[in-house]
Amino acid sequence: MHLRKTLMAHVWAQLVLVVAIIVLANLWASRSFVRMDLTHDRVYSLDLHTRALMYKLDKPLLAKVYFSGGLQAPYNNHEQALVDKLEDLRAYSKGLMDVEVTDPTNVKELEAEAKRFGIEPIQYRYQSSNVTEMKKVFMGVALVYGDRQEVLPAVTRVESLEYELARAVKRLVADEGPRTIGWTVSNGEPDLLTGGGPLQRIREAIVQEYNLQGVVLGGVDGVPDEVDALFVVGPQRPLSDRALYQLDQFVMRGGSLAVFVTNTKADLRTLRPQTIFHGLEPLMGHYGVRINRDVVVDRQRNGQMRFPVRQGRQVVQMPVNYPLIPRATVLDQDSPVTKGLDSMLFPFASSLDVSEDLPEEVTSTVLVASSDAGGRIRGIRTIDPTAYKVVAPGEERGSWPLVVGLSGTFRSLYADRAVPPPPDEGGDSAPAAAKIRESAPARLVVAGSADFVANNVSFMLNLADWLVQDEALISIRSKSVQVPSLDPLTADQSRNWKLVNMFGGTGLLMLLGFVRWLRRRATGGYVDPSAPVEDAA
Repeated sequence: MHLRKTLMAHVWAQLVLVVAIIVLANLWASRSFVRMDLTHDRVYSLDLHTRALMYKLDKPLLAKVYFSGGLQAPYNNHEQALVDKLEDLRAYSKGLMDVEVTDPTNVKELEAEAKRFGIEPIQYRYQSSNVTEMKKVFMGVALVYGDRQEVLPAVTRVESLEYELARAVKRLVADEGPRTIGWTVSNGEPDLLTGGGPLQRIREAIVQEYNLQGVVLGGVDGVPDEVDALFVVGPQRPLSDRALYQLDQFVMRGGSLAVFVTNTKADLRTLRPQTIFHGLEPLMGHYGVRINRDVVVDRQRNGQMRFPVRQGRQVVQMPVNYPLIPRATVLDQDSPVTKGLDSMLFPFASSLDVSEDLPEEVTSTVLVASSDAGGRIRGIRTIDPTAYKVVAPGEERGSWPLVVGLSGTFRSLYADRAVPPPPDEGGDSAPAAAKIRESAPARLVVAGSADFVANNVSFMLNLADWLVQDEALISIRSKSVQVPSLDPLTADQSRNWKLVNMFGGTGLLMLLGFVRWLRRRATGGYVDPSAPVEDAA
């Protein structure tokens, strides 16, 4: 009887302890947030920079979700993905964030409320078994923070959802206005301010976070004081000495400069190369980067280009794998600019060389390089793809830098030179005291291809953030589920894998049999068939 009471006491004690543990665990879980994310870039967990933004909240933040229900693929899971991400943000908001979800469809008051926040209905194609029609649906969210508000009017992609929300929160909690990025427009460069296609995508992404301003070089005024970072992309005419001086002084005052130049342009009509002189070699060489007059070639990893091909009596444009558009796969994964990117196309790229005698206060990084299977050719005479099927005479084989980044304090090219005068003026345009001879901490990026810009929008957006030293958004934007590309095997690699397939399985079985034979012999389990058998009698 006594034993039975003791066992019952133990049972009740265990039950009380289990209940207490469950209650305490729930109390702890309600105040804490833990998630296991085994993906490579932790794409399903908030980035540390996103969490840091939520810690900056000092007053209530309300997320009002206006999302129509019953949507079909590919939008059927978008509302849940948005709400889940907002709940993640709320978990790190110190209790200052709340989330409201509403379906405003066919409710005039709610539709009017959504429109007041800037969330307009978008066209949506609804299809059932017997009807197909166009509907207007709501798929947006408004973030209200005191007297400020930000809006995502249409959540049509979930891959970049964390970046879009983090950028909106960053604008809400920012204590200063947006920075300014300049784009030179005075020497035949493509105009980012009006260009279409990839340039339009770059422009639309930049203006969401920064001010964008066109910059004219070579005149009386230099780069405007409000410009924090400056892009010089593909000048078609040589920059004047005055323009180079203005770029130099921009770097001297601590500005961030990105230079993308093309030395060779294709003429598809004559299939001959055109040489471009931009005049930036002296300035870049002074800072420590030499832009070579060559073309990088890669016959194994490359992009495509359309060439006229005769078919019967007609000439049609056909895509051709083109060695003069190398696909660079050697990217610095430690740099926030290239981290998370897989490969990049570099049409008609020139190689770069970094000086071995850089000042101690200047650090350099090769952000992108061509593959070891590539080479570089000086003085090409044709752009015909058939001319580059085999290694050309004088071609240098190896991997070559294509994009280089430098950081530190630089000495002015014009430290011991006179200030170049503006056009139609004589003498120095500014007193000697106005000239800066040594820079504040600055950043410089040099690339040997201007056509590369339009082919690598993600890189350009990362670079814009890095140049203005706003690196938090880069790590958030680069988070995505990516399928690594398959690189072609070399002849040696292909031969080695064939040998493994042919003899690997047999060799492994033979090795296992040999190991088993050794173990049986060591343990006495081995019987020599030639040994005489003793008579049991």
